[in-house]
Amino acid sequence: MPKINFRHAIGFTLIEVLISMVILSLGLLGLAALQGISLKNNQDAFLFSQANALAYQMSDRIKANKRGWNPSGTTVSIPAPAASCATGCNSAAASCTTTQMAAFDYCYLKQQATAVLSPDATAVITTSVGTAPCIGSAPSLCITMTWSRTNQQLSASMNTTNFQLEVTP
Repeated sequence: MPKINFRHAIGFTLIEVLISMVILSLGLLGLAALQGISLKNNQDAFLFSQANALAYQMSDRIKANKRGWNPSGTTVSIPAPAASCATGCNSAAASCTTTQMAAFDYCYLKQQATAVLSPDATAVITTSVGTAPCIGSAPSLCITMTWSRTNQQLSASMNTTNFQLEVTP
């Protein structure tokens, strides 16, 4: 059996160390990119849950003020949102009509959507008698909120998202 000289086979060469460092750095760069994408998607999920909370809060306001949104009991009327949410309807001592309170609530929804979701967010309440996306029977309202996604790496058609909730006053 031939004798092997182990003196030349001890340790790693500089090339092997450099190659392993390149592989390790590429793996760490991939993990950093994955972390960034995960944070953006987490922010999108957070905004979706905030839109959900705002829509259900507005749903509760509509149901608490049925006369302001459904004065006749058969036809839903959507008040124009107040020009300013500082109408005085937000305190217990204020004496507002049901229509004024509905306008205040609508203004408050629009104000909260831009404050919580994004500055370009929109919140719209429409009647949804047999029309998409909210298909319901009369009297029914559809709360729709639209905002820009945080993760802009998606296709152009997916850069905005929306949330719809159908409410019967």
